[in-house]
Amino acid sequence: MSSTALSFQADQETLQTLDQLASATGRDRQYHLQQALSRYLESEMRQIRDISDGIADAEAGNLTDIESVRAGWVKRADNSPD
Repeated sequence: MSSTALSFQADQETLQTLDQLASATGRDRQYHLQQALSRYLESEMRQIRDISDGIADAEAGNLTDIESVRAGWVKRADNSPD
């Protein structure tokens, strides 16, 4: 897979933390930035898919009434060890 250079601004504290991580793991900045970006994008895309799935369910009429939701939460709270 080909790659394209990407640049952005980071504050000094973030750079110091990144450098500490790189030093501790024996990996370079680029490796950690790629890992972080990949995980972030995966998480954000999962959230977008989940929202889209929820909207599709709602549009299809697959809804739960508020009283059922409330009863489930009350039951859960009643069974809580706290």
